[in-house]
Amino acid sequence: MIDERAPQPPRRIGRIEAVARTPLMGFREDVSIRVVPDGDDSRVDIRSASRYFDSDLGSNAARVTKFIDDLNTAADTDALKPVKKVPVIPPKAPAKTVKK
Repeated sequence: MIDERAPQPPRRIGRIEAVARTPLMGFREDVSIRVVPDGDDSRVDIRSASRYFDSDLGSNAARVTKFIDDLNTAADTDALKPVKKVPVIPPKAPAKTVKK
């Protein structure tokens, strides 16, 4: 990973910049992920590009597709989790003082 920035007011855009390496020759490919709030949800923009060649033989498209699939699976799994009810603990009454 090269850089990551959490959303900051007023723009509230999160960003991840990374470098992936091809498995065969170790060529570098740049990956950029941007997360933008969209109402109650978020929009995720993903880009992956080869540094050296015009053709990457589909490795960048495969990387983006896999990331989207993993992100959707994580979101679906999180949506299926039951909502935890946090028990409400009543506030303690002040301690009584006894005078002797």
